[in-house]
Amino acid sequence: MTQMLRVVTAADEAAALELARARTALAPVSLPSPPPLVEPRAPITDEVAPIPAPAADAALATSWSGRLFALSLLVATIGGLGWLGREVYFVATDSWIAPLHLSPDSDGVAALRMQRQRQLAELARLDAEVTRIDGELTAINAAVVRLDKLRDHATTTRRWQTEASARTATGLDTATDLLRRQRGLLVQLGARQAELVTRARDDLAAGLIDRTALDREEQVRDQLALELTELDRQLAEAGTRTAETRSTLRALRGEDPDARRTMPELAASEEHTARVELEIERLRAEALGQRALRAVAIDSAATQRELLAELEARPLYRAMTKATDIAFVPYDQLGGVGPGARIMDCLWGVFRCHQVGTITELVPGEVVTQDPWGKLARGQYVVLHLTDAGAVRERVLRVRR
Repeated sequence: MTQMLRVVTAADEAAALELARARTALAPVSLPSPPPLVEPRAPITDEVAPIPAPAADAALATSWSGRLFALSLLVATIGGLGWLGREVYFVATDSWIAPLHLSPDSDGVAALRMQRQRQLAELARLDAEVTRIDGELTAINAAVVRLDKLRDHATTTRRWQTEASARTATGLDTATDLLRRQRGLLVQLGARQAELVTRARDDLAAGLIDRTALDREEQVRDQLALELTELDRQLAEAGTRTAETRSTLRALRGEDPDARRTMPELAASEEHTARVELEIERLRAEALGQRALRAVAIDSAATQRELLAELEARPLYRAMTKATDIAFVPYDQLGGVGPGARIMDCLWGVFRCHQVGTITELVPGEVVTQDPWGKLARGQYVVLHLTDAGAVRERVLRVRR
């Protein structure tokens, strides 16, 4: 305000000086003392000096022009300072981002496509491995069931063999008794036939019978002796079979007093049972290992699916099918960036800022790349919706709430 008053005072003094010179030129010629060549000026101070009233319209017009010029200069100065303050405020509060245009032909998108194909192939391999293990586990379970039945059959067979041996022993005892009775009868018949032969010899000596009758009686005696011998053989065989059957029965029942002896059939049965049990244990151990492999394969497949989900959430994946505009935002610039924020493009990054789009999405996950100033930094990607497609070619853009 003081400077404006100073400007107005100086203008008024100049106008008054010009008016005085004009009056002097129009007055009659006289010889007054010459005025000083330089009129002394009063020193300019902060005090408001009285303004002499102009004596003519020209001086009044000149005074108002100076005042309007000073007022315009003041308004311009205030407006410039306001604009400068506004720009400084936006420079300090705006966030700075580095835009990037992605398309299906970009190098990063092609590399991501190859990585995705590898992960899909690995996932398919893991799924096939799980299917194969499931088939093997089904076969192992079926084999274990059949071997369990076979082991039960071995036990049932031993029980049946024990019962059959008991019946055989009982039958042999009965047959032995009958053979002994038959032998007793044959012995009696043999004794009587021996008496008949003796009597026939006496009769032959007395001439009562002929030699043929004697031979017939002796033949009967010899036949009875042969039958008795055959019966003794049968009794011996029956005794042997009975002893073997009793021994087998004791072995099957576990009643053999000599534990060191083992029936060959029983040893073979026990060996077969042991082989079956070992095979069952081997199959169960194999099934346990296959289940562990299956669990690992399922966990790996789940991890691959999570990686694929993360991969498909990246902007690079979206660029496989259509072009996408993204931007890198360092962590120190992330505070003012969010969905709906305005994207500003400015001349030299400062002047003539205008909106060229908005932020549509903040992509989760950390990224390490170059920041808007070319330094390596940590941050996140954001997805852009640009109304001006050429703005993506700028080195930096500004984001404003």
